[in-house]
Amino acid sequence: MRLAVIGDSLAAGVGTTSHHEALSGQLAQALSGMTGRPVSWRVAAKPGATLTSVRRSLLSGLTDPTSRWRPDIVLVAAGSNDALRMRRPRAFRQDADRLVRDIRLRLGGDIPLAFVGLPSLDRVEGLPRRVKIPGNVYIRLLERQLRSLPSRHPQVFHLPTDGPPPLPGEWFAADRFHPSPAGYRVWGRELAAGIATLTELPDPLPMARWTS
Repeated sequence: MRLAVIGDSLAAGVGTTSHHEALSGQLAQALSGMTGRPVSWRVAAKPGATLTSVRRSLLSGLTDPTSRWRPDIVLVAAGSNDALRMRRPRAFRQDADRLVRDIRLRLGGDIPLAFVGLPSLDRVEGLPRRVKIPGNVYIRLLERQLRSLPSRHPQVFHLPTDGPPPLPGEWFAADRFHPSPAGYRVWGRELAAGIATLTELPDPLPMARWTS
């Protein structure tokens, strides 16, 4: 299975020292264990990226022209920066639609795209309350737009996430904002369960509306 991960600082693995400890590596390892299939992966990410900047500057990283590597599925982990910048929901919806369109144009065909849901900021220790309150309002508004994507695009899925588990543990990196390796491991397993389910659907995958 060939997996491409694209997005912001979470996709980039900020909070760890290597991608093997970060989301992509942890996700690939968990996905391989769940499906029994080897998984190769590629990352195209930039801290601070929004859906628009992902579309404009990162799509070339989805493939490797030298080895002719192309993904079987693309995981999009972005949107939190849009919420923190209070991107208007209607504009965010258009940004997401354009991102789906341009990924499809670059890769060809209706390759499966899985959008990671936007977790609440409640358990993020590195943000003050005055930021969390308006941030969570916008996260709920923008998350609603991500949830609507499968109804408009074939082969597009929404993978909800609750963020760091409400359990004792070092789930955050030193900045108290991004996940630690342990946090990425838990998150990677959560997302792998959703992707593993998608890979078991008939080929070609039907118009998906699963979102909860």
